[in-house]
Amino acid sequence: MAKSENQKVKTLFVAKFFLENSDENHPVTAGDITDYLKNECGIEAERRAIYRDIAALRDVFGMDIDGGQGGKYRLLSRQFEFDDLRLLAECVHATKFISAEKAKELVSTISQFCSSYQAEELEREIFLCDRVKTTRRDILLIIGIIQAAMADKENGKPKPPQKISFKYLKYTIQDKNIQVERHRGATYKVSPYKLLINEGNYYLLAYDDKSQDMRTYRIDRMKEVTALDEPREGAEAFDAIDIETYTRRVFSMFGGEQKRVSIHFDSPLLDTAIERFGMAPDAFYRPDGEQHFVVTADVEISDQFFSWVCGFRNRAKIISPPDVVEDMQKFLQQISALYE
Repeated sequence: MAKSENQKVKTLFVAKFFLENSDENHPVTAGDITDYLKNECGIEAERRAIYRDIAALRDVFGMDIDGGQGGKYRLLSRQFEFDDLRLLAECVHATKFISAEKAKELVSTISQFCSSYQAEELEREIFLCDRVKTTRRDILLIIGIIQAAMADKENGKPKPPQKISFKYLKYTIQDKNIQVERHRGATYKVSPYKLLINEGNYYLLAYDDKSQDMRTYRIDRMKEVTALDEPREGAEAFDAIDIETYTRRVFSMFGGEQKRVSIHFDSPLLDTAIERFGMAPDAFYRPDGEQHFVVTADVEISDQFFSWVCGFRNRAKIISPPDVVEDMQKFLQQISALYE
């Protein structure tokens, strides 16, 4: 931009200077601004002109610029509060389906909404222990393809949601650094309905053509995702699902035959039980004396569910139905036999 053109938008450059160089802990002076305009923008400006620019930014643009006394000014607030930006940055770093490289890029973008000092603080503060992140760089592209397939409009015009196809990946013990295609590279064809996030991972809830049922798939394990020119199926199966109950069963207990189970807990475990089974009408809690309670809820019966109960040792016990109690006994006997 030529010098004369820069002069026309001098007030905007003053705003840019405040956004990048000032916050509640870092005041600037009119002299700082004139030096910036001269050295970075090629604009000659007197201090009186700077004062008028600051007044305009306050009155016209509503910028919360404090000061004037002592010649120092501070930008006290902006579009996003710093605590909000810090939370967004932490969420980005905590998310497993975003690669470390992409997370760094996104945090850099978030940092553009705060001062340079705060941006340094954002990049310096975030540190997560034991967080395994994906190495895939195309996750956001895959999510975009899925969202486009699920959309019922395109360029403002109605369109039927589409099926997608993909190949599904898994790890092998031979090489844990590379995922290989499941079922010898078989192509999965599904009707996508909803994207879900659980414990930092992105999942797709979809109606599977082969099983004729709803299934969940890890986004970071999907490969060669393609939108198909075929209308989506499985609307009745999706409508029959209560999302909250479904996700609690599938993600909490890892899948299996659904049964209504009663578990006897020590009273201090009530918070843990509520976090696991929720407060929906289908989860029933009752006291059992002063030191215990019983929760009855729909559970996906699986080895993972039995393992979860075992984690409480003698503070939790499955008490019904009898066939699930028997399966738990067999589960424990199989484990015990390994150590005989």
